[in-house]
Amino acid sequence: MTKINKPFLYLLLIFPAFIFLLLPTLLDQLGPRPWKKLLIHSGYCTLSLLTISLALAPLTKHFPRAQVFKALSRHRRAIGITVFLYAAFHLTCVLTKTIQKKGCLPLDYFLHPVVYTGSLAFLILLLLTVTSTDWSIRSLGYRKWKNIHRSVYGVELLIFIHVFLKSSTLAFSFFIPLVLLQGVRVRRKDKR
Repeated sequence: MTKINKPFLYLLLIFPAFIFLLLPTLLDQLGPRPWKKLLIHSGYCTLSLLTISLALAPLTKHFPRAQVFKALSRHRRAIGITVFLYAAFHLTCVLTKTIQKKGCLPLDYFLHPVVYTGSLAFLILLLLTVTSTDWSIRSLGYRKWKNIHRSVYGVELLIFIHVFLKSSTLAFSFFIPLVLLQGVRVRRKDKR
């Protein structure tokens, strides 16, 4: 059985941050509007890891002999927390860029569909991160904890809308394969 050790996994999870966020910053390659570039790159990192996280369960079901999917599935908690950390950095970039551009953070800013779908998804990811501990599972009970963590599919929908409002091509290129994978998984469950 394939096993992924934690230090290697953590290196894999922070690799996009190093390549797309830290390295361009250190090499002064972000151009005249660094927060905009960081905003875009952190969004891609968040979206990519969220997609991977949500695809792991269906991939494990469809390809039961592919040990790498099983090995990665054992680390979904770490992947999910990393998704939240990338999303938090993305939100920080959004707020910083807006404050730099407008001089303040107007309240009506949060009424824009791109912003409120992203903000709501972030709040749900925060809830999932806070409750992703063994203590939370014990204190809430597995069934209640599992129901809370199913809200990740709401995050999937909100992020699809968030990305779609910026780029429909990007949204469909990430979410059509993911939804197809998830749909086949649901159909297989119904056949049993």
